[in-house]
Amino acid sequence: MKKQGKSFEESFLSSLKNCFGENLLSVMIYGSYVRGSFVKGVSDINMLIILEKPDPEQIEVLGRTTHRMIKRHRITPLILTREEFNNSADVFPMEYFDIKDRNRVIHGTDETKSLSLTMTNLRHQIEDRLRGEIASLRQLFIASRGRPRVLRHLLKLWAGSLYAVFRGLLRLKKADPIPVESGDILKKLNEAFSIDTTPFTQINELRSGVKVDPKPLTQNLLGKLEELIRIVDKMKF
Repeated sequence: MKKQGKSFEESFLSSLKNCFGENLLSVMIYGSYVRGSFVKGVSDINMLIILEKPDPEQIEVLGRTTHRMIKRHRITPLILTREEFNNSADVFPMEYFDIKDRNRVIHGTDETKSLSLTMTNLRHQIEDRLRGEIASLRQLFIASRGRPRVLRHLLKLWAGSLYAVFRGLLRLKKADPIPVESGDILKKLNEAFSIDTTPFTQINELRSGVKVDPKPLTQNLLGKLEELIRIVDKMKF
């Protein structure tokens, strides 16, 4: 695994250098690939690419020359200038805390060291995301048209972004370290917020192939998300 990963990193980095030259300031891998929860063929490889300036022609060349590699390895490149990265820290603190917490620099310097991240901004983003998840769940009810099989499928797709929110919630409670595995995250969430995490455990089971009745599960998920919103809404920093 390590040997293959190193070969992939060197190959993709070489392509980045060929495309961007001196415009390339930093390349950092983050997410499940460095957290240790990566599942080959399922997980994406998240890569932060920091440029001096946004050159559309260079970015187009990257797309033409690396599209097969990107598809094969499920690479999700996030391309930002240094100024864009630093100035968006108040908008995306949840994602940037994750990058800052665990990353691997394969070119340049660790750009997260210059970020200004606050718990106030994190709380605002998490509340926004929780409210968005509730809206999405209600839309799933509509899209399923009362068919359990369809709702089951939609829930599997919906649940993928939950754990980024949960990690953010644990940061609000100053949990250290932030767990990696989903079961450990739910256990810590239960301890930190005194909330029953059973519905979140059940959706993990659903995603792993266990047959779960999706209608009561969706209702229970809505209830727990609403409970978390009430808790977060009262938090002050």
